[in-house]
Formats: sequence, structure tokens, C-alpha cells
Amino acid sequence: MLTELRPFVRHLRGHGRALAALFVLGLAGAAASLAMPLIGKAFVDAVVQRHNFAAIPWIAAALVGIAVADLALGAVAGRVHAALSADLLASLRERLFARCTAAPLHEIETFRHGDLLTRFGTDLPRVEALLVGGLLGAAQHVLFLAVAAAITFALSPTLALWSFVGVGAALLATAAFRGAVESRTRLVRDAMADLAHFLSERIGALRAIRLHGTAREEGARLAEANRRLRREVVGFQGLDALASGGPALALTAALAWIYVAGGALLEAGAITLGTFVAFVLYQGRLFAPAQGLLALLRQRQQARVAIARIAEVLRDDAAPPAPPCAAPRAGAPAVELRGVTFAYPHKAPVFDRVDLAIAAGEHVALVGTSGAGKSTLVQLLFALRTPQAGEVLVEGRPAGGDGSVLGYAGAEPFLLHASVADNLRYVAPDATDAALERAARLAQAHAFVAALPQGYATVIGGRGLALSDGQRQRLGLARLFLRAPRILVLDEAFSALDVDTERAVRAALWRAFPRCAALVISHRSVGLDEADRVLLLRDGCFHEPAAAKAA
Repeated sequence: MLTELRPFVRHLRGHGRALAALFVLGLAGAAASLAMPLIGKAFVDAVVQRHNFAAIPWIAAALVGIAVADLALGAVAGRVHAALSADLLASLRERLFARCTAAPLHEIETFRHGDLLTRFGTDLPRVEALLVGGLLGAAQHVLFLAVAAAITFALSPTLALWSFVGVGAALLATAAFRGAVESRTRLVRDAMADLAHFLSERIGALRAIRLHGTAREEGARLAEANRRLRREVVGFQGLDALASGGPALALTAALAWIYVAGGALLEAGAITLGTFVAFVLYQGRLFAPAQGLLALLRQRQQARVAIARIAEVLRDDAAPPAPPCAAPRAGAPAVELRGVTFAYPHKAPVFDRVDLAIAAGEHVALVGTSGAGKSTLVQLLFALRTPQAGEVLVEGRPAGGDGSVLGYAGAEPFLLHASVADNLRYVAPDATDAALERAARLAQAHAFVAALPQGYATVIGGRGLALSDGQRQRLGLARLFLRAPRILVLDEAFSALDVDTERAVRAALWRAFPRCAALVISHRSVGLDEADRVLLLRDGCFHEPAAAKAA
């Protein structure tokens, strides 16, 4: 278990006091539990055998005192455990999210959204539970059983031997189900991931479902995903009942045999009635730690699947050092590609030793057919992808350094289920209301925002579905005005705008950023005459239009 949890143990750093407190509280609670049968033995020996009825109030007081102490210990331990679990789960989520946002795109793109969501929602809590409850629980249960073994062997070696034979049989029975439990757990996880992915993808495409008239078909697909999940969950519950019931049966059989063997020892006068009662009470106490160990084994069997799924995303998640944020190198182009080669896995190169330079303050329009590599170029500039050869430089520095240098606006801006103001502040959290309005006016968005029911406080649907395509694009452009970068990257940022609105927004852009370099990617001819250069991206190379025609 320690080997499996090794990649996550670092999240326990800084929580040593909480772990120690939980361990000590657990031992104190175990001591209170172990004291209970001795009180029962004292009652039988004093009252039943010696008829010392004066001891009853003291025995009762001791019983109540131990119960109160056990209640207080449990309450404190529960609070400490809840706080520690919440902190660890938050730390695990942050690590997984950081990996998703920083890892190379080609690694994260292999996972469906639903698969990632189930890792956050289902797998991480299992890892956290094993990280805290598993390690501490194992130590406490083993220590409890060791102390109980010493006490019970002191009471009756014969009965103690049979008792721990039952515990051993229960552990073996649990281990026998390991492979089946892991396999069934994986099937349940896969079915949950399929359902989560379906809902995530379809909820984000409600408009498309209506436009294509596929609501009935999507409903049928959802029903099939539900049926599969139901089938796997029901199958797992049946297996889990056997995996937990078999070991419990072994413990019960051991208790039944102890009644038989203990009765014989009582009849032979080998043990006293108080000893037998204490032993039976201890046997009941053994159920809790023994079943705790069994539950831990089952938890580990299920968590192994969760650990493997998390490890798929976190593999080699040491973040590479970010390029230093520095002032632009004097005289360096705003954007430069030097001998860049890039290819997607198992595909022909998109770029093969290409060069490109955009001077500071230069406006370059880039055109090309779909699939020519325009979006790949943008991703290289923002260091979302890394070339197999060559360099991508921004202001003379490696791409991916100072995030304030490049500003992006695209065809589909990322909009939250939040107010218009909150969506605009996504890139500028400290922007004033006046700054928001100015940016919206420059993007030709203020008029339609002001006409919304609550103006800038109006909540728009997830991904901005309450707005038109053109309105969403104008909010994306307003963000660009708010961010005020030194280099503009406009990737089909005007595709949903009418010609007049596009011209007005372009004019506002050039007025607002007179000294900024700009890369304008478009399928349309509108605004090309405003560019200092027009480049055609074809066959992985950048061509001047005249050269492209002659080629």
C-alpha cells in the first residue's frame, strides 16, 4: 500500500500534527474500548461470584466515565479527521487541475471530459481516504489487535487461539476477492466516466441538439448509458456483498466455536464465568478492528483502480521551469519562428523547418485553407504545443514566458455561467466598471449589454448560450481591450460579425493599440487591405500571395 501511495505521500507534508493527533486519539479511543470488557469481568467477579454489591456504584461510574471519554475522543477525532481530509482533497484536486492546465496538450487531449471529471469527483476522494484513513487505520487496527491478543491470551490461550484463527480466515477470504473486486470496480468507473462525458458534452451542445433535431436520439443514448451503469453497479454490489459477507461469516463462525469451547472450559472449571464473559466481550471488540482491516483491504482493492486512473493523468507531472518573464529583447521581432518543425503523432508534419518573423508594430494577415496549420501556429505561439525542432520566440524570448505579452481573441470565446461583468473581468479581475464599459464600447458590445435585463450584471448561460455568436465574439474582443497586450493574436475573431461591425471593431483596435504587432487569421477578405503583409499558409510554408500564385 505504501508503494502504491508513494506518488501522493507528499500531500501529507505540513500535516504532521494532525496525523499525530489522529493517531493518539485513535489509541485513546482503543484503550477506552479495551477497558469495557474488563469492567464487565469486574462486575461478574465482584457481584455474581463474591456478592460484593457495594462495588456496583463504582463499576457503573467507571462505565459511564469511560463512555463519556470515548464520546469526547470520537468527536475531537472526527473534527480533526474532517479538516485533514478536506485539506488533502483540496491539495489533490489542485495538483490534478494544475496538471490538466500545464501538461502538453497531446497528453491531456487523449482523455474525454467525462473521464477527467470522474477522476476529480470519484477517484480523488478514494485516494484521499486511503491516504489518511488507510495508513492511520491500518496502524491503529494492528496495534489494537496486538493489545487485544495479549489480553485475551492472558485470559485464555485456547480461546484466544481460536479467536485469531477466525481473524486470519477472514483476512484470507478478503484477499481471495481482490482480483474480482478490482475488475468490477474498473467496469463501474468506466460506466460512470461514459455517463459523465455524455452529460458534459451534450449539455454544452444544447443548441446544436435542437438545431439538428436529435433530442430523441440523445435521450436513447442517455438511457443506454444509464442501463450500463445500473448493470455494472448492481453487479458490483452483488460481488461486494460476497466479498464482505464471506469474511464476516468467518468471524461469526469463530465466535460460535468460542461459545462451544468456552462452555466446555467453564464446565471443566478451567476458567471462571467472569473470564468467559470478558472473553466474549473482547471477541465482540475484535470484530471492529478485524472488520476495519477487512474494510481497508476492500478499500485498497477499489482504490487501486482510482490510483491507476489518477496516475494516468499525473505521470511525470513535475512542471518544467517557466521561461523567465523579462523585458523584450532590444531589436527582436515581436514573433519569430526559427527552423520550426512540428507534427502531430502519427501524422505528416504541419511545419517542416519553417521561418517566420513579425516585426514590432507590424500587422500581418494570415490566410489558408482549413487544416493548413493556422490554429497549430497559434498554439505554438502560446506554448500550448512544443515543436520537435527549432525555436518559437516572442519578443526574443522563448514562447510561454510573460503571459501579458500575447493577447488572444478567437471565434469561440470561453464564457462562464456568470454575469457579463464577471466574464469580462475573467482576464482583468481588478478592472473598474468604467474600464469594462470602455472595453465593451470599443468592441461594439456596450449597446447590446446595456439592453440586457440587468445590464452588465445579467447572468449569461454556460458558454454564453444566451447570446448570439456575434455577441459572444464581441465580449471576447472586449476582454482583449481590457487586457491591453503588446502583441495581438486574432484567430477568426470577427467571423460572426457583420461587415460594418467588423470594420468598426477593427478601427477601434488599431486606435487602441497603435504600436502593437498583430497576427490576424481569417478566412475572409475583409480587412486584408489594412495589413502590412498578407501571408498564405499552404503545405506547411508561409507564402506571399504573389509567390503563391506563381507556385
